[in-house]
Amino acid sequence: MPILLLIRHATNDFVKTGRLPGRTPNIHLNDEGRKQAEALGHALRNRPLDAIYSSPLERAIETAWHIAAPHGLPIHIRTALADIDNGNLTGKEIKRLSEDEATRALWQVVVETPSQARFPNGEGMLEMQRRVVEALEAIIADHPDIELPPEAEGRTSDSSSQEPAAQGGKVGESEQRRQVPAVGQADGTEAPRKRPQVVAAVAHADVIKAALAHYLGMPFDNFQRLGVSPASISTVMIGADEKTGRRHILVMNVNQTP
Repeated sequence: MPILLLIRHATNDFVKTGRLPGRTPNIHLNDEGRKQAEALGHALRNRPLDAIYSSPLERAIETAWHIAAPHGLPIHIRTALADIDNGNLTGKEIKRLSEDEATRALWQVVVETPSQARFPNGEGMLEMQRRVVEALEAIIADHPDIELPPEAEGRTSDSSSQEPAAQGGKVGESEQRRQVPAVGQADGTEAPRKRPQVVAAVAHADVIKAALAHYLGMPFDNFQRLGVSPASISTVMIGADEKTGRRHILVMNVNQTP
């Protein structure tokens, strides 16, 4: 199964307004955000990266471009990675939503029990989690492990040629190879070694937190307790036990902002 890099888009001026961005069009990275995106591209340029996906919103695509360009990869747009649809509340000031009589009760539900919250003429928050997880599961299915060529297998068995494990939650290519040892087959021959693909998905804070809550087995009502900074990378490594079919999840979060 692939290693997922869930990347929040870099910062923009809209976040300083205290309003709900949702799917507001034409929100672009500001100068700080462009520096953050460049730092992301720099940090990931020498790491293996097999594919990159993005939300269709400009702030995500602009961030994804800085990651994709050093690898010469196309950006695959997935509408299901878009930010939550805030409906009639899109662009509204959060402070007023929490204070005005017309919206105070709804906002309390959004904050305290988001699993029950639905934005008027918009999306339910739990529905958002479902469509994001469905999109990520489809991406996982589209990126099976890659069989290593024989020469790579030979290098794997030679510990003197292996690179040191990457630090700070980063997984180098040689580290990926060590994670998948050769397995004997029924006929006595050695099964080919494989490595997981590394796939980046650039999205939004609530989208990423909702996905992390799912993979961590957290109750959705607690998902806002997770922290996802602009231009941060949340790495989700999913292993599967072939005998039981159970998944083993490892999540790491790295802030790449300069």
